Amino acid sequence: MKISKSEIKYLIQIILSWIYINFAANLFGLWLTKLLNVADYVYPENILNEFVAPILFQSILFSICITIAFMFMKKKGLAYYVFVAFQFLIFHIILILNLAIHNGLHFISSFDDIGLKYLSYCGQYLIDILYLYFPIGGNFENGKFLTDDVGNFYLHWILLVLVYYFVITWLSVKTVKFLFGKGVDKPTVQSESNDSDL
Repeated sequence: MKISKSEIKYLIQIILSWIYINFAANLFGLWLTKLLNVADYVYPENILNEFVAPILFQSILFSICITIAFMFMKKKGLAYYVFVAFQFLIFHIILILNLAIHNGLHFISSFDDIGLKYLSYCGQYLIDILYLYFPIGGNFENGKFLTDDVGNFYLHWILLVLVYYFVITWLSVKTVKFLFGKGVDKPTVQSESNDSDL
C-alpha cells in the first residue's frame, strides 16, 4: 500500500505530462475547429467555465485515479489506465440511466442533469471537430437534451472520448519514459519489501 519516493516522483511526472498533453490537445482542437470553419465557429462564452474548469476537473480526476491505483495495484503498468476504466464505467452508467425507447432508442436528459454535466466536463475540443461534419441532431430546446441518433451520440460523447483518454495516457507514459528514463513498470526492491511486511 505504501508508495516509494521514486514512485511518487514518477507519479508527479506522469500527472504533469498528462495535464500538459490534455491541455495542448484541447487548445489544438479549438484552433483546428476555428481554422476548418471560420464562418460557423462559435467562440467560448466563458473561458473559465468552458475550458479551464473541465481541464481542471479532468486533471484532478486523473490524479486521484492513478494515485489510488498506484497505491493498491501490484501491476503498475495497468495502474496508468485505471482512469480510462473508471471513465468507461461512469460513462456507460450515465448512458444506460438516460436511454429511452420511444419511436426508437434515444438519449434523453436535461441540461441540468448531473450525468450530462459530467459528460460535458469530460468532453474534448479535439473530438468536437467531428460536429462540423457529423452533427448530433435532436431536440435541444427548453432545457431538454434529446438526441435523434443514439449511435452518433455514443460515438461523439463516449467512445471517442474514451479512446482520447487512452491515447493521451499512453502518450504521457511514453513521454515520461523518453524524458526521464525508465518508468516504474515493476515494483522496486523497496516496495517489494513493503508488500511482504503487510
